Order: sequence, then structure tokens, then C-alpha cells
Amino acid sequence: MSRSTEPLTEELLREADELLPSLIRNALIGIYIIQDDLFRYANPRFAEMFGYTQAEICGRLGPTALIVPEDRCKVSEAISRRLHHGADTAHYTFRGRRKDGSQIELEVFGNRTEFDGRPAIIGILVDITSRCSAERIAREQLHFIGQLIEAIPSPLFFKDERARYLGCNKAFEAFIGKPREALIGRSVFEISPPELAARYHEADQALFDHPGVQTYEALVASADGRNRDVIFNKATYFKSDGSLGGLVGVITDITDRKQTEALIWMQANYDPLTGLPNRRLLNDRLAELMKQSHRTHDCVAVMFIDLDRFKEVNDTLGHEAGDRLLVEAARRIVSCVRESDTVARQGGDEFTVLLPGLADEAPIERIAEDIIETLAQPFQLGHDVAYVSASIGITLFPKDAETPADVLKNADQAMYHAKDEGRNRFSYFSPRMQEAALQRLQLGKDLRHALERGQLSLHFQPILRLADGHFHKAEALLRWSHPQRGFVSPAEFVPVAEELGLIDAIGTWVFRQAIETVVRWRAAVPAHVADSLQITVNASPRQFAKGRSLAILLDELTERDLPGACIAIEITEGLLLDEHPSVTAQLARLSAAGIQISIDDFGTGYSAMAYLKRMDIDTLKIDRSFVRDLTTDPSDLAITEAIIAMAHKLDLEVVAEGVESEAQCDRLAAAGCDYGQGYLFSPPLPEDAFFGYIARHSP
Repeated sequence: MSRSTEPLTEELLREADELLPSLIRNALIGIYIIQDDLFRYANPRFAEMFGYTQAEICGRLGPTALIVPEDRCKVSEAISRRLHHGADTAHYTFRGRRKDGSQIELEVFGNRTEFDGRPAIIGILVDITSRCSAERIAREQLHFIGQLIEAIPSPLFFKDERARYLGCNKAFEAFIGKPREALIGRSVFEISPPELAARYHEADQALFDHPGVQTYEALVASADGRNRDVIFNKATYFKSDGSLGGLVGVITDITDRKQTEALIWMQANYDPLTGLPNRRLLNDRLAELMKQSHRTHDCVAVMFIDLDRFKEVNDTLGHEAGDRLLVEAARRIVSCVRESDTVARQGGDEFTVLLPGLADEAPIERIAEDIIETLAQPFQLGHDVAYVSASIGITLFPKDAETPADVLKNADQAMYHAKDEGRNRFSYFSPRMQEAALQRLQLGKDLRHALERGQLSLHFQPILRLADGHFHKAEALLRWSHPQRGFVSPAEFVPVAEELGLIDAIGTWVFRQAIETVVRWRAAVPAHVADSLQITVNASPRQFAKGRSLAILLDELTERDLPGACIAIEITEGLLLDEHPSVTAQLARLSAAGIQISIDDFGTGYSAMAYLKRMDIDTLKIDRSFVRDLTTDPSDLAITEAIIAMAHKLDLEVVAEGVESEAQCDRLAAAGCDYGQGYLFSPPLPEDAFFGYIARHSP
């Protein structure tokens, strides 16, 4: 002992008698002396810990009385070692039993000594019940947190303030393909490729420089060697003293989500059949090209392509064959353009081509001609071969329009103009087409109100029997008297009615008006003549495919008790080629009801003789183009005579249209033609004038 400490030690020893009682009476620590397996002394705090008084313990109770049975052996052994010189001191914990039977957690600091000249143990006892409870709660919480971290399906990791790994979960081990033992204490530079490690460290350092939350996407290499799209969600944590402790991070694998998003984007922007951009993507690319054009002053050419006669392929060979044709057509169109061009499918059999940077018409026309030529080649569809052609409309930006919608509309109008010009060709847009389109649009609007405003009417053109000049038939011809435009030709408004879906309603009105005329006509002639009277009514192919006008015709005839033969339905040759079940069924129903079927303009279209034999046809009408030059063109005369002879062989009657001279009439009669219709006999007449004609010419 140094000299400097001797005075202090001596002073403490002098005052020990006063300090020792204070220590023994303290209210925090229990003090005891054990001798002969009894507590020779226990201070007040010791007695209070167990719920006894000092008198109840001192000299009366031994250690085992205050210990739970499970811990008695451990405590007895510790006491024995000290009493028998096995150890001078001891430090351990045990569970005590209070007077009321409850348990208490205790910590012991014991020391071997002598009391009254015999071995004894003096010790200090501390109540650690609250501390043990807190430690258990902390352990349980840590255990729970550990289980929770392991249960998280996303890879999770945590690092210290120097970005060294402190731990991770099983998902993280599986994701990177390394056990956590190979990670803990290491930095990313020790476990990741240099380029990835540098990127990870930079992100960690940015978070440490600005503590908080960090989220970003990255492409990382997983244990299977694949690059995965992930989202890093990281946050800093702090130590108890407020200093930076490190970071915790969670990795979310979004590879599947990215692939799903890509698939959804593909489905939203590409045609599933041909793989071409669809209308949506086309509009986006067109808008972008137009923006570029404003900056570069380049021209953008837009082609609108429609496949001619594609419907025939669908109807005759089936939709599967039609789809195969569309796929091949798309491939052929793409082969005709540059890689920088866009070929899109608008829908159905319509395609659009965007050609940026072509200011001259020559290369545009060369591409259009290539497309027309390649699409005109035969399409091998399994065992079948199909032929189509292409009608192409071309418009230029910024010359023809200023908005994407107007550009596409102009190209569409130019395409329809190419169709009107004969198909299998291309046509440039012109303002005149726009005017015609606007007029057509207005015509459609006006046509919707024409019926209800009484602007439609029927005129009737007589049909005479050439053998005796008797009049028994007439054709009902639809007329529209427009309040501003005056007379509008059926050739102009009937296609509009078909496009707008009005043809069935108009057809129903025509049928009813024709029946009313038949009723009045029959009432104006002798009974023996009435049954031979007939009015022919034109029917659109769309009335056979859709609508109820033909069913209404049959109902009207039944309700009025009229013979079916009083009405004849006039159809075009093209309808004969439509083998759709609904068309065949409609023709059969009409024939069964006694309604005769007449083929209009025979000889100018398909002239499919086999269909004349297969279908229930009653009459052929020779087109006026043959009748016009009948007396001057031997070929027309020969064709007319052949049609008449063939019809009679098939038990069909023949009507010649457009008869305007006696010479034509004589030639037709000599060839055996049954009926004639034309201005030689009468122009189409309003009903009143028609009945006047009846009165003058009926037999």
C-alpha cells in the first residue's frame, strides 16, 4: 500500500463501526449470514424480499426454505463448496420462494467467512425479478423479430454504419446464393462483381449522407445467373446515443411484374394476329413523326390500304383462311417498305403505312405500286388459293392536314376514291374528296329523317310482254325528293343507307308501299286478270344477311291474303355467290311462299351459271348495256340471244332492260325475249300516273 493511501485506510477503519450498520440497514440489498444451515442474520431488506420478518427468519429458517425445489440442489452445492473450502466466493442466480408461495428472481454474491470461530457464509442478495422479466421480454421480442425477418419472403439485409453486412434472412441467402456466414462483417466489394459493388456502395453512401428512406430500381444478378429487375427499399437506423447505426434494406423482385407489364403493353399496342402495331400505337407514332416533321420540315406520307374482295375469302373459305391471308398480306406489305417505316393494322382488312422523310411523289408511288403488285399475287391458303387486290389512299403531312385524326381521315377518303375508280390502284387525297365526304356525311344525316318526313316515294315502270304487248308487271323504283338538293339518285343514297344500317327500315317501307299498290291495282282490274299482276321490288344483299324486312313482307302478304306471286324480289348476281346459311334460307323461304326471284343486270357480274341451277330463280334481267347496242353490235346481239336461250333451257323467263327503240324491241322479240322494260314503253311513273297508264294499256 502506498503512503498516500495509508491515512485514508486508517480513517475508514476508525469509522467502520459507524459505516457497517448503515450498509446492513440499506433498503436495496439483502444481507445475510448462514451458519449451521440456518440464517444467523438477515437484514430487514432480506426479510422483506421473502415476505417475512427478521424474527421469522433469523435462527429459524435455513436456505432451502426460501428456495424453489427446482433450484435447491444448485444452491446447496454452492453453499457446500464455500463451507468446505472448495471456493471462497460465489456468484449465481436462483429462484426464491416467498412466504405466500410466489417466486422471486435473485442474484447472490456470497463469501466464506468465520462467525464465532466457526465457518459461515456472508452474502448479498439482489432482487432481479424486474430485470429478468425485462430480459425475457427482450429475448422474446428479439426471437419474434428474428422469426419475422426469416418469414419475410423478400430478401432482407442490414448493415452497419460502414456498410458491412450485419445479417440477413433466408430469402436473401437464396437470392444471392451465399450463406449469411459468408456475408457478415463483409462489404459489397468482397461479395459482388466490381461494377455492381461500386453501384451498391454509391447508393448506400448516398443514404448515409442523407439519412432517411431510399427507393430505387436496379438490375441485379441473382443466384441462378439471371439478371433480375428489383426494387431496393432501404432506410437508416440509429444507435441509442443517436449516432448512425447503419441501414436495413428489402429487395422486391419485380421481374415477373415487368414481364407482365411488357406483355400488357404489347397487347395494348400490337395486333395479336399479325404482330403489327395496332391503331393505338399507330396514332402515337404518327403524332411523334408529325412533331419531328415540324422541327425538321420533312414530309410524312401516310398510306391507307384496304384489301379488295377480302370478304369473299372470309365468306367462302372461312375465317381461319381469312386470318392466314391477313398474316401473309402483312408480311408482304412490310417487305415493300423501309425499316424506318411503320406498317400497322387498323383492323379487319385495313392496313396503314407511315413513310417519314419522303418529300417526292416518285418513291411514294413506287412503294404503293410494289404493295399493289405483291398483294395481287396468289395467296396459298392450305389446299385453297385466293386472290385479292389492294386499294390504297395516300395523303401527305403537312400538305393535306394538321392533326393525326385528319391525316388518317384523308388517307381513308383517298382509299375509298381508289375503290370507286375501279380498285387495285392508289389515289392521292384532294380537297375535292373532303367536300364529297362532307356531302356524303350530310346525306346520311338527311337520309335518317327522309322516311319520317315523307321525302321517299315509289315510282313504277311498266314491264310489257313482248309477244302480245300486254302489261302485267311493273318494277317499283325508290325515289328521294330532297328539300334542298331535289332528286337524289338511288345509286347515291342506297349505299349510304347500307353503311348506316338504314336499309332494312327503308326496305320494309318499300315492301309495304308496293303491297299497297298491288292491292289498289288488283282492285282496279277484272278478277280474272288480278292474279297475273306483279310488282318487282329491289332488295339489298344486307336485307338477306340481317334485318326483318323480308319476314315483314311475308307477314304482310299473309295478313292481306295475297298470293306470293304478286311480288317479285330483284337481287344482284353477287348475292348468288353468298353461301351463308341465312342467305340461302331466306331465298328458300321466299320461294316457298310463291314469291319469284329475279336476277338484275345479268351478264355484267359473276354470271355463275351453276348457281342458277342450284337456287330457285324465276327471271333473268338482261342488262341495258347489251340492249343499247343490240342493233349495231353483233357481239351484244349474240350475248343477248345466248342468255335468252340459256334461260329458257332452265325454264327461266327473261326481261330486257333499257328498251328505247322499236328496232331493239323487234330484235328482242325475234330472239324470244319474254318481257321488255324501258322508255319505249314508259318511264318510271308516280302511282297516280301509273294507274292512268294501267287504264290505257291493260288488256
